[in-house]
Amino acid sequence: MRARILPALALLGLMTACAEGPHLEGSVTSLLDLSYESAEALANEEEVSVRFITLQGSGENTILKVAARLDELTLTPGVKIDLAELLGETPESPQRGAVSRSVLDEPQREFPRLLRGGLTFDQALTPQSKVTGDFHVTFVNGTDVYSGRTIFGRFEATVP
Repeated sequence: MRARILPALALLGLMTACAEGPHLEGSVTSLLDLSYESAEALANEEEVSVRFITLQGSGENTILKVAARLDELTLTPGVKIDLAELLGETPESPQRGAVSRSVLDEPQREFPRLLRGGLTFDQALTPQSKVTGDFHVTFVNGTDVYSGRTIFGRFEATVP
């Protein structure tokens, strides 16, 4: 019996190792595959973002994009951006952060508003460099399939 178990365990280990690679975590992973091949960080005067990308044919899929508006905010390495911050005085005001996804042959996804979330870049976004950081989001409770769910992860992203 032992002779049959060891090869089975070895095969299981190989199969699990093949599935490893960069991926995001959280309760949304039971609904969406959040594995990616590379990450890209971008910043301009209006917005900073990190995109998690996979290649498909001659194009690419944005598995997840976490963006933050920079209205009245200076991007500072090591300082967390509050993604759930309201940019107005009413509860319906736009939020600083947004999460989106754009995958070929998949319907456009609208994620719920953020209950809480943060995005941090450990270094300045210098062109032609790599930057590390992390993010976390929790969506508000409600009737949407993603309501109350989470996504989080650490990343190393290329700055084009």
